[in-house]
Amino acid sequence: MKLSTGFASDVLPLIFSIVAIAAVLYLCYLLSRYLAKKANSIANTANIRILERVALAQDKGLAIAKICGHCYLIGFSSDRIELLKEIDEAEIRSPESGAGRNFVDALNSALKGRLDLTGNDRKHKNDGHEK
Repeated sequence: MKLSTGFASDVLPLIFSIVAIAAVLYLCYLLSRYLAKKANSIANTANIRILERVALAQDKGLAIAKICGHCYLIGFSSDRIELLKEIDEAEIRSPESGAGRNFVDALNSALKGRLDLTGNDRKHKNDGHEK
């Protein structure tokens, strides 16, 4: 008996699909970077800049804002915004070296298993018990 399907007819559509999906994901990544830069340029003015943001829940978070040369810790939710504390500029830490890495580096680290969900490098210690 002769097989009617060959290797090329089975594998090439699969490879093409994977490449197409990867291309779409990469284009989405580029679009999101472009939109984030555009949003930051609109949101940050000469007198008001958001230095850092952290989401605490779906509609709640904290932000450090620099307004007219003074830094403030601000809490926000869907129904209110509250000034929590004025922060001295000396208290604000610069971003860690890992915070500025690009998407491809973070993805490669995650695939190698060296990056946990919080972005901190894991310490792989085998001390006899599994985690």
